[in-house]
Amino acid sequence: MAQQPETEFDTKIECAWTLASRFYTDPAVLQEEKRKVFHRTWQLAGRTDRLQEPGSYFTADVHGEPIIVARDLEGRLRAFSNVCRHRAGPVAEGAGCRKTFQCGYHGWTYTLDGRLIGTPDVDGMEFFDRSEFGLVPLRLETWGSFAFVNFEISSPPLSTFLDEAWGFGDTVSAMALMEKRDYVIECNWKVYVDNHLEGYHIPIAHPGLMREIDYANYRTTARRYSSRQHAPMRNESTGNGERLYTSGEDALYLWVFPNLMLNFYPGNLQINLVLPISQERTLTIFEWYALQTDSAEVSERLRRSIEFSHQVQQEDIGLCEAVQRGLRSITYDRGRYSVRRENGVHHFHSLLHEFLARE
Repeated sequence: MAQQPETEFDTKIECAWTLASRFYTDPAVLQEEKRKVFHRTWQLAGRTDRLQEPGSYFTADVHGEPIIVARDLEGRLRAFSNVCRHRAGPVAEGAGCRKTFQCGYHGWTYTLDGRLIGTPDVDGMEFFDRSEFGLVPLRLETWGSFAFVNFEISSPPLSTFLDEAWGFGDTVSAMALMEKRDYVIECNWKVYVDNHLEGYHIPIAHPGLMREIDYANYRTTARRYSSRQHAPMRNESTGNGERLYTSGEDALYLWVFPNLMLNFYPGNLQINLVLPISQERTLTIFEWYALQTDSAEVSERLRRSIEFSHQVQQEDIGLCEAVQRGLRSITYDRGRYSVRRENGVHHFHSLLHEFLARE
């Protein structure tokens, strides 16, 4: 079979070629992804429990775009670009509680619903209407206690992206953050997502995880903007070490296009957010959530789960960094998909082609 042109993508996995290596190494590709993928999809901005009181706010960076998420004086959640309409200074920093936002450059002042109300020393400016210079609003929706923003007006609602995870919102709201760990990995962000979306490498790379799961029945199901990896636990002991989980306690790995993982384990939730730093460096943010309890047994089990995840992450980091080096080789350009084991990766790549092809 001849290799397909780079600009084409075969939706039939049996015939498809993987992404060309330059998609993982070319800085220009990442700039296109920021504009056409990250800025046109729902991105996790932060937790709404930071915004308990009217006037409370926090700032964040969403793939190079500074934003504000705030609760206005009427109690409504809002999101704005954190860019003054005068000469692009920031109108807020950090987090806190206030009645207005004021640019730290020239003092232009905005209400918490985004209206421009203060413009010192603009006498003599012609054809200037304050009502046309409010903060640029962003789409904001919530899932449980998490706030998501989107720069794309025509994007489908958040529920379409979260899909199967949507019904877990109330449960997630009741969970508390137990631990947070950041990992910087020397690879393109897509290398990390590719790795997450398939269990094909588990028998080779993750001996501890292989002891836990029933690999023969490990399956990936693709939805419109997400995919689900169902990982049932083994019924029997392998005799190769202590088990963390028992039969009947299945793990559920949900991926949301393009860069969010929601990993549901018995009694806890792990959220992984994948953020590109450069074309060959990625930040992955791991957060573990669980229902608060005074049970020493439950706390110990959560601690073991976190350490187990950390070990798997270290194994994945080694894999991803080695793959990135391979992608730079003059001997490699593209490969093929395992029909049985890599349908999640193929689905991810099909969405990338769809979004990158848009004007």
